[in-house]
Amino acid sequence: MRFGRVEGFVRQQDGLDGPMLWLTVSLETGRSITVVREERLAPLRPITSADDLSWHADQWTQETIGVDLAEAGWEVVGAGDVPEPEEGMVATSAAYAVRNLS
Repeated sequence: MRFGRVEGFVRQQDGLDGPMLWLTVSLETGRSITVVREERLAPLRPITSADDLSWHADQWTQETIGVDLAEAGWEVVGAGDVPEPEEGMVATSAAYAVRNLS
């Protein structure tokens, strides 16, 4: 059994069609840190504050765990709180503890 920690990060970028978000989701297993998902995405709802960026980071991190990491045998065993966002900083999801039984 292996254990790890998953976190997502979102940065806002201006695009030709309006604001876009750059998502990075990483898996830390103690031996290494692997980028599981990295892509540019359109916001799911309007971005009016740093809270909205944190919400996006957390939603997409949960999606990544439930789809991409689940296909590789990872499952959530615990989660922290979404950190209080700070204006001008990279938005962060909650930290999720995960395990892999294979």
